[in-house]
Amino acid sequence: MSLRPPPRRVEDDGDQDNPLHDATWLYSYADLMTQLLIFSILMVTVVGLKESPAEAKSDGRQAQLEKTVRDVEKYVQESKFRDAMAIDRAADRLVIRMKSAILFDPGQATLTGDAREVLGGLVKVLGKVPSPLRVEGHTDDVPIQSARFPSNWELSTARAISVVRYLEDQGISRARLSASGYGEFHPIIANDSADHRALNRRVEIVVIGG
Repeated sequence: MSLRPPPRRVEDDGDQDNPLHDATWLYSYADLMTQLLIFSILMVTVVGLKESPAEAKSDGRQAQLEKTVRDVEKYVQESKFRDAMAIDRAADRLVIRMKSAILFDPGQATLTGDAREVLGGLVKVLGKVPSPLRVEGHTDDVPIQSARFPSNWELSTARAISVVRYLEDQGISRARLSASGYGEFHPIIANDSADHRALNRRVEIVVIGG
C-alpha cells in the first residue's frame, strides 16, 4: 500500500488577484460598522431626549403660570368681592375679570376705595411673577357723551389706564404693563338686559404666560 500525498489544490490565478479571495477580514469590518451604527443610534436618541433651552424656558413659564392661576384662584375665593370677579384660563394666559361696579362709579374712571382693596390684593400675587400684564377696559353698548369721555372708547381706555397706574404705583414694573380700551365692541354676553350689561362693563387683567 503506497502513501500518496494529498492532492494539491489547484488555484485559479485569477483568485489570487481578487481582494475578496480571503474575505475573513469582512467579518471584523462588518462588526465594526454594526457597533458604529449602534453608537450613532444611541447618540441620536440621547440628544433627542435632551430638552432644548427654548422648550425648557417654555415649560418654566407654563409652570409659573400654573402657580399664578392657583394663587389668584385662592385670592378670589377668599375675597369679599368674589361674586364680582371671575377667572378665565387659556392655554397661554390667565384672564382676571372684574366688574366695573367694584372699581368705578358710573361713567367715571377714578378708582374707588373698593377698587384699591381688590387691586391691592392682586398686586401681592401678580407682583411675584415677571409675566407681562395687559389691562383691558370694556363697556356696555349704552352710549356715553360727556366733556371728559366723548364715547365709550375714551371711558374704557381711561379705566384701563387708571388700573395700570395703580399697579405701577404699587411696585409692578411699567415695562410689564400695557393698557387697552375696547369700548362696547368685545362683549362677553349679549347686551339685552341690565344684568348682561353689568357683566360687559368690566376690566380684565390678562396675565400672559405662554
